Amino acid sequence: MLTCKEMIMDLLSDYLDESLSPEMLDEFERHLAVCRPCVAYLETYKETRDLVSRGARAQMPEEMKQLLRPFLLKQLTREKS
Repeated sequence: MLTCKEMIMDLLSDYLDESLSPEMLDEFERHLAVCRPCVAYLETYKETRDLVSRGARAQMPEEMKQLLRPFLLKQLTREKS
């Protein structure tokens, strides 16, 4: 039986990418059937991944880009000094 650490640390990404072997998938899902904390973590992880994905697709308005570029250049220049 998988431990929570093995499930979360080693297999979560593969599970979500649907790349686990049939045997590991079966064991993973058996663990989820009895471990509510891992189910809660999985749901939170999936929501976070979805939010990040949606945020990456958002377009920054041109006026924001024009304000952000000089600010970032100034910050980079400060770090090198």
